[in-house]
Amino acid sequence: MAKIAVTGLRGVPATWGGVEHQCEQTYARLAARGHQVTIYARTHYVPEGLDFYRGMTVRRLPTINTRYTEAFVHTFLSVLDIIRTQPRIVHIYAQGPCLFSPLVRLFRPRIRIFFTCTGLDWQRKKWPQWASRVIRLGEVFSALFPHYRITVSKDLQNYYRTVYGVSTHYIPNGVEKAKRRAPAIIRDFGLEGGGYFLSVGRLVPEKRIEDLVKAFLAGPRKSKLVIVGGSAGTEEYVERLKEAAAGAQNIIFAGYQFGDALAEFFSNALAFVTPSELEGLPLTLLEAMSYGLPCIISDIPPHMEVLDDHRFKFPVGDVRALSNLMNEIEGMEESELAAVGRHAVEIVERRFDWDSIVDQIERLYMESLGEEAARTPGNRNTSKNE
Repeated sequence: MAKIAVTGLRGVPATWGGVEHQCEQTYARLAARGHQVTIYARTHYVPEGLDFYRGMTVRRLPTINTRYTEAFVHTFLSVLDIIRTQPRIVHIYAQGPCLFSPLVRLFRPRIRIFFTCTGLDWQRKKWPQWASRVIRLGEVFSALFPHYRITVSKDLQNYYRTVYGVSTHYIPNGVEKAKRRAPAIIRDFGLEGGGYFLSVGRLVPEKRIEDLVKAFLAGPRKSKLVIVGGSAGTEEYVERLKEAAAGAQNIIFAGYQFGDALAEFFSNALAFVTPSELEGLPLTLLEAMSYGLPCIISDIPPHMEVLDDHRFKFPVGDVRALSNLMNEIEGMEESELAAVGRHAVEIVERRFDWDSIVDQIERLYMESLGEEAARTPGNRNTSKNE
């Protein structure tokens, strides 16, 4: 069994954040299989005294909690501790934290370094130019220093092959089986079952929630629009969204929701909408599909990988097309909506099962430990699932 250290995330248990949910599901399963897993967590995200969770050791370290320093300071401190404790495997999530991967190579060359790319973080609109350049350097390092690189979408796999000439292992995110809940908490928001379109995620510019608000307001609606999520250092953007929806009683900003409350929002929605222009492989889309929700998606490659033959897709930024699809959903019979939902459930059960996904990661870990010496930077591992 392997001694594994994980950094680049906020911590576990996951409340908000796709990477955090991905890591909790992955490493709880690996811990249950006998691996010794340490999750490096940020003190402001994980409560004091939580040292062990679902079989994982939680190592809380401080950081400077600002948008520009949080991930970098925490990852740097994590890497220093990793150099001290010498796990057999270190797994880094996200591009920016890979800036510190050379330190592991230099001081602990026998440690196997893994990297998972969940998206092209330097392209996110919330970053000023200088911060974007720093993260882009982390992307370059992610192509040079890890022994194994994993991408959650084939689009990202193609990006690394085209831009850097390196191979990656395509291993997507997974999704748990839906935990359906009857309306209760949502009634506090004036909601009942089946009466609303749902959006879930951080309210950041690349999600293009303004398009969703405009599309919803473009026509008479029988349904409501519920936007679950909040700021991620993007307070001005959130305020603009609320101003755009001002006066519309049927648009509800529900804030961040977790656990049973979030399950309830998914369980009782009419349909799920994701108008994003930038994604890796969105866990919220997979969650919505697991609940059997019809999903309206922008036509970006990560969405199309999941729903390549999908009926309810629209060009990014095309508000009229999005509005028309919302009209179409509202006009469908329950039997039609149910058929679309069943197809969505079949897709996630067949392709995005967490246990089979963790099997793939575990095989790579075991393969890496069978090697005698660290490879040199810039290696090109051959991917069996390229």
